[in-house]
Amino acid sequence: MEIGIEKEIKNLLENGESSFVEFKEVSVSPQTLSEEIVAFSNVRGGYIFVGITDDGLISGIDPTRKKDLEETVMNICRTSIVPPIIPLYENIKIRKEWIIKISIPEGMEKPYRTVQGKYLIRVGSTKRISSREELLRFFQNAMIYHIDDRPVIGPTFEDLDLNKISRYFNDVYELSWDEMGRDEQHSLLVNSCILAPFESRAYATIAGLLFFASEKKPFNALEQYLPHAGIQFVAYQDEDMESVLDRLECFETCPEAIDSVVQKIRLSWKTPSRIQGLQREEVTFPIKVFRELIVNAVVHRDYSLPAKIRICMFPGRIEIISPGRLANTVTIEKMKAGISIPRNPILLKFMQTYRYADQLGRGIPMIMRAVQKMPGFDIELKERDEQFLVVLKFPEIP
Repeated sequence: MEIGIEKEIKNLLENGESSFVEFKEVSVSPQTLSEEIVAFSNVRGGYIFVGITDDGLISGIDPTRKKDLEETVMNICRTSIVPPIIPLYENIKIRKEWIIKISIPEGMEKPYRTVQGKYLIRVGSTKRISSREELLRFFQNAMIYHIDDRPVIGPTFEDLDLNKISRYFNDVYELSWDEMGRDEQHSLLVNSCILAPFESRAYATIAGLLFFASEKKPFNALEQYLPHAGIQFVAYQDEDMESVLDRLECFETCPEAIDSVVQKIRLSWKTPSRIQGLQREEVTFPIKVFRELIVNAVVHRDYSLPAKIRICMFPGRIEIISPGRLANTVTIEKMKAGISIPRNPILLKFMQTYRYADQLGRGIPMIMRAVQKMPGFDIELKERDEQFLVVLKFPEIP
């Protein structure tokens, strides 16, 4: 066991500090240590080794202080970090020297801060103060705050498709939009989170633009004011991604955008087939699967990230890349079990009223079951940096 630990420490010393490793001498101040712990907790966790210099030399700790140092570290984690955390603390003997290993897991209650009010993140081998955008994502992912009802400064009442709004309220709520006065219409839009007041004006919200942006030329209001909310589809001839067979930059409003993108995928779909007895049987295009996957991407993506939903089609697979990691406490395994926590509850509400989604967490389990029934198909869900990916694999057509 000791040989294994020595080998691990030797490798760490040779590789130096990284996104997951920090070296500190025993003289490190409580405030600095609390900041390092917060930075690790707010990202993906990591390890702090006390008794090692920045240059990777073992300076060690006084063995008579081991108990006191453990109490000091635990006290910092309880009283100097909000919310408190409980790390794993180990005393490790390397040759004749003792060092401390503090193992910090990725936090489940992000964002964490110091008692001085600092929100920090780990970037490479250093810590830094969170930017406004990063802090916003922390609160959004923790479900403390959501941004789909936030105003987008620029678009107002005039940038909305009033005909679509009229149909929506007539069909869903049996409200006669055309018989309302302008003030009553304005109040209804604010109360429905389609508009949101800011200072002395009311602007369209993210949800309002996604569902009711006007179709002005040459750019509609969604493309003009919220361009990263579009959906990009590209069909490639092969894996090198040099030859493009088809592409679409979709800035239609929802739910029409869902149908347009699914139709584009369908047109680019080379129908797989299988031999059943003496018959060749074509595999039906799984329209319900694709529609559900794109609805999930639109509803659950992180709109604070300036990136589009990207759909990349290759001869043997389709990748749906959605900006933003999973919200706090949600894991891929929980998703497969039907656990769903909406990052954008207003978007989900509108998608439900259009009958493109439910709130029962059935989407991913339904997709998994459908794919299992399709010979030669497979599906993979994974996180990569600030992205969530769905990879649907299917039989490649020669």
